[in-house]
Amino acid sequence: MNAHATPVADDPLALAQALIRCASVTPDDAGAQDLLASVLERLGFTVRSLRFGDTPNLFARLGDAGPHLCFAGHTDVVPPGDAAAWRDDPFGGTVRDGVLYGRGACDMKGGIAAFV
Repeated sequence: MNAHATPVADDPLALAQALIRCASVTPDDAGAQDLLASVLERLGFTVRSLRFGDTPNLFARLGDAGPHLCFAGHTDVVPPGDAAAWRDDPFGGTVRDGVLYGRGACDMKGGIAAFV
C-alpha cells in the first residue's frame, strides 16, 4: 500500500494525487492497484486481482444487475526522465494555479480518479 493516507472516494483530486504519488513506472505497480482496491472496496465494490502474464490487473464489480458499464485504464507510467528538468516532483501530485502536475496526471491516473 502507498505510504500516503488512502483518500476519500468522493474527492477525485485527492485520489489522483495519491495515485500520482505511487511511482508506478512500467512494470512496477508501486501500490497503485492496492490503493484503488482499498477505495473501491470502501465504495462497496467486489475487487479481484487478475494476472495476465507478468502484468497485474484489477477487476472491480459493483452489484450483479444490468445494465453494465465498464471503465478501463492503466496505472503504469513512463519514466519521468531527468528529475532536474521537472519544476515539481514528477511523483508529487502538486497542484499549482488550479492545475495538477505529476506523472500520470493526464495519462491516466487523473482519468481513473475521475471515473471512480
